[in-house]
Amino acid sequence: MRRRLLLVLALLGAPAWAAAAPAADPYLAPGQLDLMRLLPPPPADGTAQAAAEMAEVVALEAARTPARAAQALADVADGPFDMFGAVLGPAPTPERLPLLTALFERMAETEEIATGPVKRAYARRRPYQANAALRPAAPPSRSGSYPSGHATRSRLAAIVLAAMLPERRDALFARAADYAESRVIAGLHFRSDILAGMAAGTAVAAVLFNDPAFAADFAGARRELRDALGMP
Repeated sequence: MRRRLLLVLALLGAPAWAAAAPAADPYLAPGQLDLMRLLPPPPADGTAQAAAEMAEVVALEAARTPARAAQALADVADGPFDMFGAVLGPAPTPERLPLLTALFERMAETEEIATGPVKRAYARRRPYQANAALRPAAPPSRSGSYPSGHATRSRLAAIVLAAMLPERRDALFARAADYAESRVIAGLHFRSDILAGMAAGTAVAAVLFNDPAFAADFAGARRELRDALGMP
């Protein structure tokens, strides 16, 4: 089967790395990281905290400029180059960085494995679902609001990229925070969703850095990225 795949890729003119890139399988098995044990429950409907979080989303929508709304819409995309292209610069691209691209595909699957059970358990309504007067600045999502998958993924990505590029650590974390803020500005998440997502991303990263398969993929992607940036 692999030989046949190589032949098909060659006939299609696909780059050689396309056959060698690992499949986008999650690094963690279901239940390996139980975020239900680590994250507090979201604010219950009718509480003062829930009301305050809704008031924040309403205020952010009222203050939302066209430019910030456009950024929130663009920030729906969650690939590494979508999230951190401004920090990485124009040189790195998926075509030039197949190992990094494959690493982040597996990380994305891992994030969904980790956050999915929490989203389903709490099934928290998103701001626009709880308040019909809100006008989201990005396409609505049907999954639970808590925790934010985008905040989880951007924090995880920032941690991993900062380990590859410690010289750009501050810019990476600043971008991850602004990226996650887009979800509140867009009316798709509450503040506690974002905070829980950041905690979840940190927890996932802590487990991954002790995973041999991740460590091997990380080492190759790190060298590839630094070479593309002309860094030793």
